[in-house]
Amino acid sequence: MRVNCFKPVIDENCKVLVLGSMPSVISREVGFYYGNPANRFWKIMSALCGENFTAMTNDEKAAALLRQRIALSDVFSSCEITGSMDASIKNALLNDIPSLILGTAIKTVYITSKTAYNAFIKRFGEYFEQTGVKIVSLPSPSGANRSKFRTDEELIAEWRKLLII
Repeated sequence: MRVNCFKPVIDENCKVLVLGSMPSVISREVGFYYGNPANRFWKIMSALCGENFTAMTNDEKAAALLRQRIALSDVFSSCEITGSMDASIKNALLNDIPSLILGTAIKTVYITSKTAYNAFIKRFGEYFEQTGVKIVSLPSPSGANRSKFRTDEELIAEWRKLLII
């Protein structure tokens, strides 16, 4: 099944961009990023930003991210995917991330998926190296990724070390 990404959350004041791979089945059902309650992304953002993202509507989450100067999008613009697993992604098209961040204050791009990170580096690594925009791989917040960071607190601590807002 071919799936499309969501509209990015971004404005000219954003300082960082967080990129996932593609919306999960549950995210597609709720119509917004990281919609699966088992995904720890919004818990992490709540801890790092001091706002209760988990209690917000999708529009409120977008507004709060922009207040925090955080942009949100996906590496892939569309792909064929079975279920929600990145390992099943085929025939992927990438978003034009250089154009997306043009005119913003973004100096660091954080990527929350190894599959997305590898595709991003292959396509845009040299460009971003030349521009001085830093690229950082973050541990996945997915509920399916609990092998290394079993507790929310462990994952939040790791993101706190890497994600500079």
